[in-house]
Amino acid sequence: MLPTKTLISKIETLSKDLTPEQLTGFLDILDAMAVMVEEARALPPVNDDCSSELPLSKAMH
Repeated sequence: MLPTKTLISKIETLSKDLTPEQLTGFLDILDAMAVMVEEARALPPVNDDCSSELPLSKAMH
């Protein structure tokens, strides 16, 4: 995981060439990802015995 300052620097570098519309979309994606991370942290731990579930590669097809 990147330190916060490094992450901010990389985002600034990436976003400097974006149009305002692209930057808005980019920031919306980052916000959505942050929400997903928080929601994932709130989930109960996963049971290691997932034999009743399909492997991810098969479930996605």
